[in-house]
Amino acid sequence: MAASFAPFPLLRSTYGNAQHGHRRASSLGNLSGSLDALPRSTWMKRGPCVPYQHQRTEALRVLNSEEDGASGEDWHDRTPMPMLLGYDVMEERAKFTVYKILVRRAPDESWVIFRRYTDFCRLNDKLRELFPKFRLDLPPKRWFKDNYDMDFLEARRLGLQAFLQNMVTLKDIVSSDVVRGFLCLDDPPGPFDSLEESRAYCETLEETNHRLQRELLEKQREIESLKRILEDRELQINKLEQTKKLNQNSTDRQCSVLICSLLILIDVHSRLVQL
Repeated sequence: MAASFAPFPLLRSTYGNAQHGHRRASSLGNLSGSLDALPRSTWMKRGPCVPYQHQRTEALRVLNSEEDGASGEDWHDRTPMPMLLGYDVMEERAKFTVYKILVRRAPDESWVIFRRYTDFCRLNDKLRELFPKFRLDLPPKRWFKDNYDMDFLEARRLGLQAFLQNMVTLKDIVSSDVVRGFLCLDDPPGPFDSLEESRAYCETLEETNHRLQRELLEKQREIESLKRILEDRELQINKLEQTKKLNQNSTDRQCSVLICSLLILIDVHSRLVQL
């Protein structure tokens, strides 16, 4: 069994909808991006994922800006928001890297697809044939050095993310069949269409659960801290009240002594007058 993918968070995501049933992630004509044919004993080496906060902020920013001007559009016409989440280095007979891409079309509709660098190259070649006036830059191939160096893979991930972002800004390109097939826009995969989608869905739930547990623990710690502060304040108030009472009692005693002394002086003075 393959080692689990590095967990990654989604934003209120649902994978496809009921009308799609159990469908596989579609791909371009000869794209090898679908991992359904991979042996299930494949070994995977985890790669870093995009921080959750960055994903959430960037995705919400783009979605909100698009929804403001497209509230009346059909959901099929909405510009998708692809976010490259991370990568996994896989090897059994051959070693290669798989990139995980979160495709978000609406706040409540998103799915995950898996693509290799060669899939991006095939997509770019097809787009150059269909749209010769447009040029989308892919990160270059590496011929002589280690293709699985962490710094190299991270730089390639950023380059592929820039490629995706530039691609979806061009309406003619993003509405083409090759891009719709690459991003599975017409046939979004469900969470249980393949082992990879199931694993990604389960890990998303686990990550969400862990995040909520961490937030709950932080809230509990904050509550405990506030309780301690409240107890300290109550102790200070009690001490002040006790000090006030002691001072009041001392003042009362002093007043009583003064009054008694004054009465004695008055009595002595009256007697002297009588004499």
